[in-house]
Amino acid sequence: MNKNCLFRVGILLAVMLVFAVPATADNVIYFDPDPCYVAPGESIVVTMYVNNSDPVQNWQDDIYFDPTVVNVTSHTAGQFPLGGQMSHWGDRVRRGGVTGDGANLEPGIQELGTLTFEGISPGTSTLEHQGNVMGNWYGQPLPDQVWINGTIICGGSPETFTKSLPEGWNLISLPLTPTDNSVSAVLSSVSHNAVRQYDATTHQFEDATTMDPGTGYFVNVTTAGTWEYEGTPVSSTSSGLESGLNMIGVPNCTMDVGTAMGSADYWYVSRWNANDQKYDVHNPSAPPSFNGFTTMTAGEGYFVSAKSDDGTFTISCSS
Repeated sequence: MNKNCLFRVGILLAVMLVFAVPATADNVIYFDPDPCYVAPGESIVVTMYVNNSDPVQNWQDDIYFDPTVVNVTSHTAGQFPLGGQMSHWGDRVRRGGVTGDGANLEPGIQELGTLTFEGISPGTSTLEHQGNVMGNWYGQPLPDQVWINGTIICGGSPETFTKSLPEGWNLISLPLTPTDNSVSAVLSSVSHNAVRQYDATTHQFEDATTMDPGTGYFVNVTTAGTWEYEGTPVSSTSSGLESGLNMIGVPNCTMDVGTAMGSADYWYVSRWNANDQKYDVHNPSAPPSFNGFTTMTAGEGYFVSAKSDDGTFTISCSS
């Protein structure tokens, strides 16, 4: 089934992309929509545009992608009638063209063509520009060119995760894989002044610059609000357990602590009670009435006190 990805991620995202290009850029080449989401076996159509302030007469670009994630099934020319360079080799597509008859595309938003991608297997592929050039009728490259790489995520449409975060420290984890894993992007909806992750080897907290599933993060929220971000659901997380404390994340589901921890050799699991600003503890050897919680929940981060180095530790949602 051929689906235009524009309708999968919403018109708003496409509009935001146009206004998100650098203010100082004169000639910007970009994909629309970006990012794109597609399920294995389905197809999406991605359009390549130039937002130019200088007249354009010719261009060329090699677009590289990950063929294990997506594949190009077709591509069409845009507003370049003599676009003869439209070839596909394995992991790249060569695109290009000239206007012909000495004509120029005047300043504005111009369509350079479309690419149809089929989802192959779950994963993320960058649409990377290489060997690219855009010029005028005199054979000179246009000034201030900005070629923005695109992103395709194979695995289905994005979901939105929301969680209320009170003022103060919150211990969280990511149940969705974000398209942009920078701290500023993942926590864009939250007013905060610090994000920390724990190094189980050095036993020290460190400033985090990126955020990924499987890891726990302490976020110091300056104003209570709702954390909201988009991504693809995480069905399992993996992290290395080392002797002592480990700060981990969990996948996009809720499960009993014993089920989540499986055969891991550990003393206890603790979570941070953000409302009371204190730890709750679950000890598998203690009577149930002594435990502060019995389930591990999507969006929460946890400390695991491991008895010994336990290699790779995986938590998976049940089918």
